[in-house]
Amino acid sequence: VLIDTLLLGRTDQVVVALTGMSAFSAGIEIFLTARIRPSADLPAEHLPGGPRDLAAARRSFRFGLQFSDGGKVAGSPGGGRPDHDSEPSGPILYPFAGGGGPHSFISRWWTWPLPPAGPLEFVCEWPAFGIAESRAGIDAGLILDAAGRSVSLWPEDDG
Repeated sequence: VLIDTLLLGRTDQVVVALTGMSAFSAGIEIFLTARIRPSADLPAEHLPGGPRDLAAARRSFRFGLQFSDGGKVAGSPGGGRPDHDSEPSGPILYPFAGGGGPHSFISRWWTWPLPPAGPLEFVCEWPAFGIAESRAGIDAGLILDAAGRSVSLWPEDDG
C-alpha cells in the first residue's frame, strides 16, 4: 500500500508511527514503529530492571482501527491470535511479530477483513509513555486498490 509514514503519537521522549502496510485479498499487515529518545529521562519504573521493565511499559500500548461504517477493532501487544479453524465473528486485530531494543521497537499487526471504502482511522494510546489517544487516517481505497492487485498463491478450492 503506497502511503507516507503516519505519525500516531509523539511526546518529547517517544514517537509512534505507522511505517507501512501490505494488503492481501483477505486483510492487511500493518507495520508500526516506536522510537524512544536515547537521552529520554524516563521514570525508573519504565527502564529495564526497574519495578516495571520496558517490556511491561510496552504492554500498555493500545492500537486500534475505526472504519468508515462506524465499526471498530482494537488490539494490544499481549493480545492473542484468533482460532484458525473458524472464521471470526467480527473484525480482528492482533500483533504477530515484533522486536527491537531499548530505544526502538517494530511490530507487525494483522487485521481482517479488508476495511469498507471511505476513511480509515488508526488509533493509538500509550499511557506508560504519556501518549493520550491519538488518530491518523487514510482513504481505505488505497488498501482496497492494493488488495485488488494481490496475487493468489494457491487455488481457493485447494484446502
